[in-house]
Amino acid sequence: MGSTSGVASALALIANPQTFTGVSQYSSDLQSILTRTQQIAQVPVTALQNDQTTLKSEEAALTTLQSGVGNLASAISALGSLASSGALTASSNDTNVSAAVSGSGATAGTYTIGNITSLASVSMATMTNAVTDPASTSVAPTDTNTLYLTVGGTQTPITLTSQTNNLNGLRDAINGANAGVTASILTTSEGSYLTLTATVAGASAITLQDASDGSGTDLMSMNNTGALAQFEVNGKAATSTSNQVTGVIPGIALTLNATTASGENATITVGGNGSTVSSALENVATAYNSLATSISTLTEPGSGALAGSQVVRSVQNLMRQFAFYQGTGSTSSLMDLGVSLDTTGQMSVDTTALSSMTSGQLSNALNFIGDGTNGISSLATSFTAFSDGTSGVIQQNIAQDQTSEQNLQDQIDAMNVRIQTAQQAEMAKLEAADSLLAQLESQQSILTSSIQSLNYTLYGTSTSSTSSTSSS
Repeated sequence: MGSTSGVASALALIANPQTFTGVSQYSSDLQSILTRTQQIAQVPVTALQNDQTTLKSEEAALTTLQSGVGNLASAISALGSLASSGALTASSNDTNVSAAVSGSGATAGTYTIGNITSLASVSMATMTNAVTDPASTSVAPTDTNTLYLTVGGTQTPITLTSQTNNLNGLRDAINGANAGVTASILTTSEGSYLTLTATVAGASAITLQDASDGSGTDLMSMNNTGALAQFEVNGKAATSTSNQVTGVIPGIALTLNATTASGENATITVGGNGSTVSSALENVATAYNSLATSISTLTEPGSGALAGSQVVRSVQNLMRQFAFYQGTGSTSSLMDLGVSLDTTGQMSVDTTALSSMTSGQLSNALNFIGDGTNGISSLATSFTAFSDGTSGVIQQNIAQDQTSEQNLQDQIDAMNVRIQTAQQAEMAKLEAADSLLAQLESQQSILTSSIQSLNYTLYGTSTSSTSSTSSS
């Protein structure tokens, strides 16, 4: 195959066919010969380009298939994760406390949250006196350029320079000191104020003085001293630095919304909920139906890019395995969970089937679903084996198509270079033929003039050679 520049010049020649500009009266005929030669030479190239187009269409279709299979795999996997956690939900009977399942470790049970005497809040302090210009007014003693920040009993020197001894510089220095507070500047009609907010909830005093021994002037006034959230779980005291409480009840996130009256308790109930399984099954049905519709389009006879594809048939077999999966317990099929297929192969879910189950029936249903390694949810790994973007079956087919496309492009490039060489040679031959024809035309013209001159001399008339011949 030719060099890159050779391919480029060949492509330019093919895109802009050579035009023959001859000097003989037959130049238009020679141009027709050249044009026809170029057209014939492009026939095999066009065939290869058509093959490329087919491969590109198949690659796009495989990418669509890959996405659909991946979505179904994710939905089935999510169903298995829900089942493995017992399909638990958490609820509260008191608006002062909210509850939700937040991770693994949750178990069915009932808990009481009460005696919420305080909510978590952070300490805040604001500069007592306003600063006229935050970019130039000095805030620290000019001889030391240093102030001393104390947060919850821990002192941190804040050292400025003669250039940064101003409110802006102080704010930046405090934020860079990692001293347990964040600093910002409030601008009012009276001037600018530094405000400090503790990064952790709790009762933390905040001071900013010009002497390290505490004998100097405190530039700050406390707005709020902060507090920890204080409450009881099943009658046992507990605290939290946040009103979003995790770790107290395994796998359950609590949100403390307000303090409670004395003796007021919120009941947190953690238990299995069939509606969550129904929602997960509806997600599976949506992904299943989308994939089925996509496959129908991609395999449409005469127009589908994947018509007759072995990969599609394998995916369809896997979809049938999922839809008609048989378990061994009292819940043995998707039909028992309210799932059905219509005559067109579309899946639907009757949500009342799960919502009406007893706790024992729901447990059997969850066993049928499994945890991703057993039960129907274990088929998620089989779908992933097709949809994985790195090593999946569909990705391997896409890679093969891409390789074939490149091989075809290499053949096209090589063929175009050969066509260029042949066209240049053809052009040279036609130019030589045109030149020869022009010479013959010139000789004919000279000969015709000689005959006409001879006729005039012999017969006293200037007739064409044809007329003279006829007269003779």
